[in-house]
Amino acid sequence: MSFSDSQHAAILAAQQILENVGLSPRDLDSPSPSPAPTLPSTLLPPSPEVLSSRYQPPPAQAFTADELSLKCDRVNRETCVQALIEHPLGAIVEYPETGACEDSSVAHIFNVNPNPDHFINPKLNFQYSLGDGHGGWKNVQCYLLKGVTGKPVLCAKLTTSCKGLKLCSSHVSIDISSHHFTNRHKLTYINSSPLHTSEDTAEREVFLKTISFFCALKEKGCTLSLEDGILECESADLSEYDDDADIEGKFDRIARASRRPQKHKACKGALVLVFDKFNQPLIRCKHFLPSQRAHLVLRNLQEYDIPYLRALLDDDQQQIHVFETRAQSFGYGPLVPSYWHRDIDGSLRQGVLQKWVHKCQTTYVIYVPNDLQDCPRVLVISRNPHSHPPPMPVKTPPPILRCFESLLLHLEWKLADATPHRIMLDSGFMDGLRRVLGWSLSWDHDPTLQDLHPSLGNLDLVRRRINVLRNTHFPDGTGFDGAKLLADEQNKLPLGRKYVRCTETHIISQDTEFKLVICMSSRMSAHLLQSKRLSIDTSFKRVRGWQEFEIESWDGDHMRSVVSARAFTTSQSAEAHVILFRRIFEIAMSDTGLPVTFYHIHGCGIESIVADGHRGQGLGLGMYCVELVRENFQFCMYEPHRRLHELNPYDHLRRFYRLCITHFKRNILTLRSQVSKDVYNAMWSLVSAESHPDIAKTLNTIRQGNRKAKAWLKDKETAKFVLPAIYRPMSLIPLYIWKASPSTTNGNEQAHRNVNRDGINLTLLAGIMRGYQYDVRAMSSIDLHITHGINTRDREATHVHRAQRAVGRHGERVSYWVLLDELTCDT
Repeated sequence: MSFSDSQHAAILAAQQILENVGLSPRDLDSPSPSPAPTLPSTLLPPSPEVLSSRYQPPPAQAFTADELSLKCDRVNRETCVQALIEHPLGAIVEYPETGACEDSSVAHIFNVNPNPDHFINPKLNFQYSLGDGHGGWKNVQCYLLKGVTGKPVLCAKLTTSCKGLKLCSSHVSIDISSHHFTNRHKLTYINSSPLHTSEDTAEREVFLKTISFFCALKEKGCTLSLEDGILECESADLSEYDDDADIEGKFDRIARASRRPQKHKACKGALVLVFDKFNQPLIRCKHFLPSQRAHLVLRNLQEYDIPYLRALLDDDQQQIHVFETRAQSFGYGPLVPSYWHRDIDGSLRQGVLQKWVHKCQTTYVIYVPNDLQDCPRVLVISRNPHSHPPPMPVKTPPPILRCFESLLLHLEWKLADATPHRIMLDSGFMDGLRRVLGWSLSWDHDPTLQDLHPSLGNLDLVRRRINVLRNTHFPDGTGFDGAKLLADEQNKLPLGRKYVRCTETHIISQDTEFKLVICMSSRMSAHLLQSKRLSIDTSFKRVRGWQEFEIESWDGDHMRSVVSARAFTTSQSAEAHVILFRRIFEIAMSDTGLPVTFYHIHGCGIESIVADGHRGQGLGLGMYCVELVRENFQFCMYEPHRRLHELNPYDHLRRFYRLCITHFKRNILTLRSQVSKDVYNAMWSLVSAESHPDIAKTLNTIRQGNRKAKAWLKDKETAKFVLPAIYRPMSLIPLYIWKASPSTTNGNEQAHRNVNRDGINLTLLAGIMRGYQYDVRAMSSIDLHITHGINTRDREATHVHRAQRAVGRHGERVSYWVLLDELTCDT
């Protein structure tokens, strides 16, 4: 088949086009390799809000002669403008152009969304502070705003003016030329602080640290609050108390506590600098006495210029002048403009914000139509140039705020504990931020909030916006009241979906209130009552102001640790734990219809419980058992001559309670270098399931040791349940039950560690929700194992695997202690 010249030319042109884009007919003869998967280079375009914030308005156009002849510059019969600029729909103008000279004006017409839910007055986007010369009128006709009929519309008229800038009172007046037209992308921060003109020397750094420290002392003073009969006393010599390291630690804690606002009358004692017997400087309140040690004492002053600091505290004006005059010669110190500066009378004063010395003459007249549907436009007339530099973009325009808040709302329940740091670590939030910014996935770093708007680089501003939104989203707060609301909502759900089961307040003594939140699903309830060997533990760092209590056990069918109950409490007393155990088991019995049973009471059920030895926790558990057998007149299987209802809390604990040997041995290790070797070995030997050759002799060995050894043993004997919980012959637990029980609370510790990975120092509501997500994942993992046999690890945690891992870890610990012994011997 022959082609015409035009057809042949078309074929060659098509072939050339294909080759230009990498497609050649020569490649058809050989199979091409499959392209490697790549991420898309771009996402969708930025959100409308972001595009609007990137809008750069063009210069206003002056009216032509023809337009002037048609009176297009007339706002009304009395007012006209010299230039006009119309902005597109939704445009964010933060620095509207003003008249370039006195009495000249520029008209800005903003096309706006007439929907009342989405309408934003353009003046809210301005970075200038408006307010001076406020005034408003209604039903004012504006010629530049016309409705669909082409006639001028009636408007609400607002007149206002620019309030200018504020500067620290210590700054010297600096005449900077005015401006009338700029935008955010052209701004450069103007830093006129003289402190940055001096050379950064070590001497300058020490001087600034010293005067800053003195200013802090001057502002805070002694941190003691005078209450409960604490009286001001005469000064005393500190030298004989310098050796007491514990006192110093107390003072440090008091100093840290002083960061909170003082609610009581503060001590007015002067602060003085003295030297101890080792010639080390310290600052103390003059009212400090051995009997009044709560007054301020500060040590560790080696980073300050002590002679200058002493002159400041003693108000030695002659010496102060010497130091500060030298600093002034190098361009720093209070004699040059700075945050803290010398006033005319020579006193050291803190700078305050004052208005810019040049009063700004810029005025704004704003016309908003009464009927935005008829005329969806707003007119802003700006007159006269600004007499100051443009302000930094510290205010977030409302459209950007709405965009930011929409990203926060996608966090849903995670908003309860959102912080500026946490949201940047949330993958969902970051994905949304990328989307609204239109960022490419191929970029090598994540966007930041300041990419949305520079003002969001201020984390305090971000935190405030998060708090405002959180208070709106959680009207009852994210604390106990918020948890109560969540519990009320979940009580309406089917049993299988309930999780927050109890939010209660109890009075456990005349002046003590105890709050309790219990979280457990019906499946957790079933697992709890089917378990025979439990471990209990409390964590203190996941939720602010609350302790998190967990009941954990090993699920032998699925080879994993399972949390059977989770609770948040505000008390660690025995009375609080009685209520805690009572409510947990009541919920479990209500969910399952099964009774709670203990082996030593009912002959089946819970055989052992291992805990960390907290006295309130242990005693509370024993007291709960006393409640269980109050009406039970059967004889005890271990002591047939005693009836169950006659047993006291410690009698019950002897029958099932064990102490975590890791916690126990950890306490012994702290005494390793403080007691003799015989005493140390005797302490270790108490941890035993077998009978001791001579237990009385072992206890006497410890009792005859030094003061710390005697105190250690007295603590264990006073607790009553501790020794039976570590030395089985002192308990009534059968040997096979003792050995079958876990010897540590490692399961609890690992459960706490796992859930803490989701966040610590949370609000109560966030702690509940993150615990819920963790427990749901745990139950889903069990369902997967039941359905498909897939485990959470390649190797199942069988007895053999766990034993191998325990032996390996023990070998590592032994090697560590052997090395430590060798190093100790060498020294």
